[in-house]
Amino acid sequence: MGDRILEQRINIKFCAKLGKSASETVQMLREVYGADAMKKSSVFEWHKRFKNGREDVKDNERSGHPVTHRTLDNVERVRLLALSDRQLSIRMIAEQLHINKETVRQILTQDLGIRNASPTMVPRVSANTTIPEGE
Repeated sequence: MGDRILEQRINIKFCAKLGKSASETVQMLREVYGADAMKKSSVFEWHKRFKNGREDVKDNERSGHPVTHRTLDNVERVRLLALSDRQLSIRMIAEQLHINKETVRQILTQDLGIRNASPTMVPRVSANTTIPEGE
């Protein structure tokens, strides 16, 4: 989360505790931040949360999968599977490795440098294709 957003939420909380209305808070934020001010609907939502007793200015934790599927281990697994059978589709690789199809496509095109990866067939992958370090 950006520092500007966090700063504005702190200011919204301050205004709510002072008894300022959400409309007054929007006007003040626009005066101070100009074009970088939060949207009116967001200000109203956060103002309501703070009026109802919320203290934390940070977002709540969200459920779902963390973005961790493009790991070096998965890049190597995709590379080895693509080397073993060039006829495998992206969908088939995704199913075998239990990885999202889009993640497999990104690994093939971005990490392994395969320019023409299609959903139906994986093109030839060189056995000496290296995995870039630091990803």
